[in-house]
Amino acid sequence: MAVLIGTRSGFELVEGAGAPDVSPGRGLRPGPRVLRRFETGDSRGPGSRAPQVSAPATADVVECGPERPSRGSVLRLAAMCLLAVVAAVCVGLLYLYASGATSVPERTGVAYVQVGETLRDVAVRNAPSSDPDALVERIRDLNRMADSHVVPGQQLIVPQAVIETAP
Repeated sequence: MAVLIGTRSGFELVEGAGAPDVSPGRGLRPGPRVLRRFETGDSRGPGSRAPQVSAPATADVVECGPERPSRGSVLRLAAMCLLAVVAAVCVGLLYLYASGATSVPERTGVAYVQVGETLRDVAVRNAPSSDPDALVERIRDLNRMADSHVVPGQQLIVPQAVIETAP
């Protein structure tokens, strides 16, 4: 007779004369417990395991070079990089729009061209935080100018930035 005993570290099969000495049930707490008694010739027990079948010998494994990434993973990586670039451009444009650096002020005023100034200098003097090229175009539109040529003392309508004064 054989006894299958469950212990804390696993299972143990006890065969021979000592097996009947182990009683099932409550007498074994907290130690090992008898899980099942069976005859060694019993078809349901561990003695009736199927014979092991050996597989035919296989050829030696040939080591290959590193696996190349599939075409799908390369395309996925390229798409993710493109998405990151588009997101960065959108965030940059949103920042420029929110900061007002690209906008031309709506408020206008009169400015006089000083000696040695160009139209760009007048634009920067009146709205320093705005885009100078956009300001020059706006000044040319407001004054109906064909080119950017100005003379000292000339009166121009120019966009003016709001200047905040300290209290």
